[in-house]
Amino acid sequence: MNADGSDFATYVDARWPDLVGGLEDEGVAPDDARLAVAETLLASRRSWARRVRDENVDVTLWAEVRERAGLTPRPGEAAPHGVRPFDLDDAPEPWLARAGQVRSARRRRGARRGVAWLAVAAVLAAGWAWWATRPETPPVRQEANALPVVWYSGNDLHLADVVVELPDIDEFVAVGSGAALRMRTGELLQVDGDGVVSPLDEAPEALDDPPQVRAFEPPGRYDVSVQSVPLADGSWAYLIDSSRRDGATDAIRQSESGRRALVVCDADGTCADPVTIEAGGAIRLR
Repeated sequence: MNADGSDFATYVDARWPDLVGGLEDEGVAPDDARLAVAETLLASRRSWARRVRDENVDVTLWAEVRERAGLTPRPGEAAPHGVRPFDLDDAPEPWLARAGQVRSARRRRGARRGVAWLAVAAVLAAGWAWWATRPETPPVRQEANALPVVWYSGNDLHLADVVVELPDIDEFVAVGSGAALRMRTGELLQVDGDGVVSPLDEAPEALDDPPQVRAFEPPGRYDVSVQSVPLADGSWAYLIDSSRRDGATDAIRQSESGRRALVVCDADGTCADPVTIEAGGAIRLR
């Protein structure tokens, strides 16, 4: 394996047994565990070089694998090591291929929904078409966002002035005062600043191809940069987690000393003080 872990295929071969075994040890069915790991790895392949450079992938991937498998999040926990030996009869390639088929099927279903929407709109009056095909209205509550970014925790999407309860968001990106979303089903949605949800015909470029992350060194010894997003004014927001930088050798326990915080750095690289995020469960910025 390369020193920086940047070789995706080598990483998959090396960590596949542990990622799958870690899920199985927590009661996930064997096939479900393999598909959850494969789907998570496949979703990371295109941005692998960036993720290795900017994140602790053993921490972030394990959080995403657990979430996809339906397990309770454990922020800051690194993927287990030495759980299973490598087994030639349990190679990742067939499961990666199956994950690709599942992903393609989801996207085809999303495309078919878009075609159906156009057909209905052509036949019905515009008002009735909107009423008949609008997504189910999710719960929305008024709550000022203490952070300058859109963020997601549990099933709650935090916008500037409201929180929208939307389970199963796969990925999202801020658009104006709202956000564009891709659900785990492959469906595209948009949410405006008031929390109103509507279908989205085409994903914005930032959703399919996130911009290259600007270099950032977390402020604390035990801080790890987990995710980052650009802001409208040219600055960047970084989600940091003061968990173990090296899970194999560091004895500091995240439950005793860890915190999650947001750091905003302007276009010149000047960074504000970290703002602690008070939220349970996994936190995502995209």
